[in-house]
Amino acid sequence: MMQISENEAFSACRVLFGSDLQISRDFLRYLQPAGAQSAFRQMAKKTHPDKHHNAPELVKSRQSQLFQDVNQAHKLLQNYLRQRDLFAARATQYRSRPASQRSEPRPRPFTSNGKIPARPLQFGQYLYYRGLISFRTLACALVWQRQQRPVLGQIAQRWGWLASADVRQILNCRIRGRFGERAEHLGLLNTLQVRALLLHQRTRQLKLGTYFIEQGIFSAEELERLLACLAAHNQQYRHDYSYQAYYYHH
Repeated sequence: MMQISENEAFSACRVLFGSDLQISRDFLRYLQPAGAQSAFRQMAKKTHPDKHHNAPELVKSRQSQLFQDVNQAHKLLQNYLRQRDLFAARATQYRSRPASQRSEPRPRPFTSNGKIPARPLQFGQYLYYRGLISFRTLACALVWQRQQRPVLGQIAQRWGWLASADVRQILNCRIRGRFGERAEHLGLLNTLQVRALLLHQRTRQLKLGTYFIEQGIFSAEELERLLACLAAHNQQYRHDYSYQAYYYHH
């Protein structure tokens, strides 16, 4: 498979989701094949040439080109997502398993077919699988949530673990991976320090439900009811589940 760049994926997202949606690395990190497929179907309906068969030739030609662009963007984005998941799975296996136990990874599916998967879910996933929010809404909520987190480099500087020059070195490092992984590779932070930073960062992020309330998607009472439903679902697969703690972190 030819490697697809991040910029190419950004361009494909703008074609499928529209230029009004903020496209970022966080958006690409959370985007799943089902979300891209859903956006493709909606955009394909809008641009399909059959909807303009009575229009002037110039209009029909333009719509035909738009439809081709949508198809091409969808194929490119699906290939990018497979590439992303494959790289992520390989990275995880290399970090957690000895070479003798490595096996070819399989991307984890994320589809919304009206059925709730028989496994523990995060709050946003649960709402999506139940059909209560679109993937676009879920992606926007997750990006919003991550934007509320304090930056790892700033936390490490405040705690005296990194200097500003160290942070610049980590950010400019060309090694694939997140901030903590790069810092470990460069020997600027150890594993325990990265874990402590990530835990502190996560505990400072706002609840995902806050976004839904601010946007007027759900009321506080509706969220409490949905959280109770999520807790009941997850308790079937994880006995020590606490929905309040899960809601706080996700």
